[in-house]
Amino acid sequence: MKTKLFPMVFAVIAMVMTVSSCGGQKNAMNAGKTEIIMPFNTPADLSDMEYFRATASGTSPDQEMARTIADLNARTQLGNQISATIKAVTERYMNQVNVANKAEFAQKVEQNARLVVNQELNGAVVRGSKLYQNPDGSYEFWINIEMPRTKVMDGLEEAISRDDKLAIDFDQHLFMKTFDEEMALQMQNNK
Repeated sequence: MKTKLFPMVFAVIAMVMTVSSCGGQKNAMNAGKTEIIMPFNTPADLSDMEYFRATASGTSPDQEMARTIADLNARTQLGNQISATIKAVTERYMNQVNVANKAEFAQKVEQNARLVVNQELNGAVVRGSKLYQNPDGSYEFWINIEMPRTKVMDGLEEAISRDDKLAIDFDQHLFMKTFDEEMALQMQNNK
């Protein structure tokens, strides 16, 4: 009986040691680290099917300068996000249509997109902001801004319709469908 009991006791002790060592290893990996909770980092603060959104921060000894830096960083991030989306949409759109000079068409669409983005960024709306004062006395300002995607698309469609050569090859319905698909894909990637 003792010989049967010894292997079972040994197995139980080995399992307890294995389980307890796993937790210890995780604690050792995280020792000295502090998790930072970023403002405006919820799904509601990210881009969705209706709005492009961006969050950024700025730090400065001057409160107003921290706000200005955060605003500039957020607008830059928003502009880059919109430009990247339009570039992806244009590439997908070009694979679906029959255009004589695809490279020229894509270049003109992206050029018009940059102009529209630069014009429309001024209309981006602040969704929220937070101000913190750091231990060294400097200020850290966080901002979340948004711009309706319809504003971008309307501006882009208007710019394309003004260019006779682009307007001939432009299928608005297909472009919007491709744009919707790209926005849905980006939303999946945000999850």
